[in-house]
Amino acid sequence: MKFITPAACLALLMNLFACHKSDKSESDKGTLTVTFDGKTKVYNDARVSEGKLGEIVSLNFNAGSEASDNLSITVFGTQAGSYPYKQKIDDYKQVSQIEYKTKETVFNNYFVQICPDKTGYYSTPGEVKIEEYVAGQHIKGTFSGALLDAHSENECEPVNNTFSGTFDIPVR
Repeated sequence: MKFITPAACLALLMNLFACHKSDKSESDKGTLTVTFDGKTKVYNDARVSEGKLGEIVSLNFNAGSEASDNLSITVFGTQAGSYPYKQKIDDYKQVSQIEYKTKETVFNNYFVQICPDKTGYYSTPGEVKIEEYVAGQHIKGTFSGALLDAHSENECEPVNNTFSGTFDIPVR
């Protein structure tokens, strides 16, 4: 019967540790996929933060680290469920809002509308669905709806740009 030398055991343990560490760093990455006006993009740098301001609690998802290409999704709540796009400016319970910057253009699901026949907060239809959420650990879900060009000159008849995606992000 042959015995493994201590050096071989150490090498084997170091390789197992290296493999384990490599697997862990892969699973720590957050993925967020966006389809905007028919074009799909995958962000592998997605992150989420948990926040509280007075009685307002929120989760904020961010992806993209370039100033000309990033996405921010905020849900006002901290549980699995449906978060429709915010329809009233002062509503901060179980709603969401989105800002997406791509190719130097900012898109939101909302803006303040000033028109001859209508004035006030305007929001597109849509929602963020959190399918799974474990505080401090993991969040997974989908989003869909429409976004508006934040600097459009035609805010009285805004053009809706289709928007959807998925997210699977570790909470750090």
